Amino acid sequence: MFAFKMFTSLLLLLVPGGEFFALTPAALQSFFEGETAEMIGHVMMEQLYDLDQLVEERGSFTPGSILAGVTAGEFDPEETTLEQRARMGDMYAQNDLGLKYNLGDGVPQDYAEAVKWYTMAAEQGLAVAQTNLAWMYESGSGVARDMALAAEWYTRAADQGHSRAQNNLGVLYEHGNGVEQDLSNAVKLYRRAAEQGNLNAQTNLAYMYEHGRGVKQNDRRAVELYTKAAELGHSRAQNNLGFLYEHGRGVRRSEKKAADWYRKAAEQGNPYSQTNLAWMYESGSGVEKDESKAVELYLLAAEQGHARAQTNLAWMYQNGTGVAQNDVEAVRWYRSAAEQGDLRGQCNLGWMYEKGRGVEQSDEEAVRWYRSAAEQGHSTAQANLGWIYMNGKGVDKDIQEALRWLAMAADQGNSSAMYNIGWLCENGDGVDKDLKRAVKWYRRAVEMGDKMAMDALERLGEK
Repeated sequence: MFAFKMFTSLLLLLVPGGEFFALTPAALQSFFEGETAEMIGHVMMEQLYDLDQLVEERGSFTPGSILAGVTAGEFDPEETTLEQRARMGDMYAQNDLGLKYNLGDGVPQDYAEAVKWYTMAAEQGLAVAQTNLAWMYESGSGVARDMALAAEWYTRAADQGHSRAQNNLGVLYEHGNGVEQDLSNAVKLYRRAAEQGNLNAQTNLAYMYEHGRGVKQNDRRAVELYTKAAELGHSRAQNNLGFLYEHGRGVRRSEKKAADWYRKAAEQGNPYSQTNLAWMYESGSGVEKDESKAVELYLLAAEQGHARAQTNLAWMYQNGTGVAQNDVEAVRWYRSAAEQGDLRGQCNLGWMYEKGRGVEQSDEEAVRWYRSAAEQGHSTAQANLGWIYMNGKGVDKDIQEALRWLAMAADQGNSSAMYNIGWLCENGDGVDKDLKRAVKWYRRAVEMGDKMAMDALERLGEK
């Protein structure tokens, strides 16, 4: 009976190397809960009873001889749950459990719980868990967003050769998020990950070569890297490769090949490629012209929030190209793009307000949207805002302010702005009348193909 009491105070676990680990029944509560703890306690009691009997029979206790005669019990590692293994310190189980909470896979989605388990595994040195934890800090999921901590965890995993961590850390160095911007280091990290076959890294490294960021600009090298990733189905690589074919950079120009690569990416739902392919259908470049197909593709990208697609789709509705003319729909899509900061969307929305098309006419709203785009350098918006000040619509008439905006637009080659400066000089409206200067501006506008300027020169006998 003495042996029974002694053994009920602890659980002996044989571990690799022939050593024993003692676990008290009370310690079960730190690993298991509820029915699981009760079941384990029951099995312990059965095993301890067997040990007690063997001690009485043999009269002495020798761990090797005693345990050799005891039934191992009901514990099979393959039958323990993922959470049980995680609670017992299995770092792979901890990462997997974190992933389940992260994705809501079989459990309620809980980012904070995911962070908890990722952290346990990450602190044990598991690179994939370190990468997952870094992403949670980068995205602010389940934890306060902290780019410096994200960089720290990515670095730990990257130093172990984890390609996703290397790529993601490269992105942080490229943009100076959480670390001081270092394009050369970004290239180094992208290259290390790319050499392991990481498609994101291959695409990022190609982009660096395409734009000469942290490395000498080299379109051919960009094409080589984009092609590797594109052929394995990476949609961004496919889109970027299509762009290089469309513009003949690093390869012989081929609109057909450009359209083929855009199509591959578009079929995967890439909004940039959907927009690029739509433009090719709209213009008939590399494919047979099909404005209805263009509208269909623009819509797919627009619904994903792609601002350029929204502006292009709005233009199609405004002009009834490939779709029934509809100013209300045009305004809706222009507004979506404008609110994202798309300059052409802002300028065109201003025009719709100025003309009262698809929306109640408002010079004040027109000025607001023109100014927003004009201040960011959009030449058409600058020309339109100049015209607004010339005529005092929605603002007090101010010729000097008009000339300021018109000159900005003219410097960018806007023929409408050139014509209006010429008109002010010809008529002496707010400036000294100067026909010579007027002719000069009209001629510049004519060189840009402006018909109104051509008529003005004819009127002045200067054609």
